Amino acid sequence: MTRVWFALTPAMVWSQFTAAFDTFDEAFLFAQGVAEGGEWTKRLVTVFEWPIPTFFTPVKQVVAADKSLVLIMIATAQLESLRGAAESAGGQVTFSGDYVGPRTQPLLSDYTWNHTTLWAMKADPTWTYIQAAFSPTECLEQIRLLRERYGKEILFHMEFMKNGQGVVIPGAIPLVYFTGEERLNELIAYCGELGVFIANPHVNSLEGGGRYRADNIQLRAKHKYDPKGLLNPGKMIGFEPEAQAK
Repeated sequence: MTRVWFALTPAMVWSQFTAAFDTFDEAFLFAQGVAEGGEWTKRLVTVFEWPIPTFFTPVKQVVAADKSLVLIMIATAQLESLRGAAESAGGQVTFSGDYVGPRTQPLLSDYTWNHTTLWAMKADPTWTYIQAAFSPTECLEQIRLLRERYGKEILFHMEFMKNGQGVVIPGAIPLVYFTGEERLNELIAYCGELGVFIANPHVNSLEGGGRYRADNIQLRAKHKYDPKGLLNPGKMIGFEPEAQAK
């Protein structure tokens, strides 16, 4: 017999909401305000620049031509307040409706995070992506500088999330139009110069993926638990296995 304890909280009734804005900056600032605002009970806050919404053909009814799109999952009790806030910020509400589970149509969370990449690649397999975290205070300036250098080679969508210190940051999985490895690596390096954290999904080493800790705790753990390097060989560049006895 097994006894299992579950920590439960009161059930929350959620609604889905989308609003279109004339510019990405307007859409971003509205989404950021909701994400950071303690008065809002939210489950998902995402903003897409145009033309990313054109990839979402199954939900084209929520897309407004040439406009950036904000997608939010909000407590149903706050849905009308959110509508008012969006309209006051210059947004055009394009959809609102109950979220009742995986069979909800449309299920808007299917277009966020790395789902966005898959929809883009379905439209054109030349699209790829990077994983990034932008500054909570300098994000729009970082985007402006990237846009100046790379134009529409990079397209932005932001999913707001809290980091380990409880600070809301614009997490991002930007779409990148792939024209070659050298160009992609140049873009990643420039992100670093701007203070944009990159976890590179196109490499197979821990260090290259941006998750390596400066205190070397991962390397020390590798030497302790896998001194001969039998597990995942080659995944940690700085690791040298112990010489094996002949």
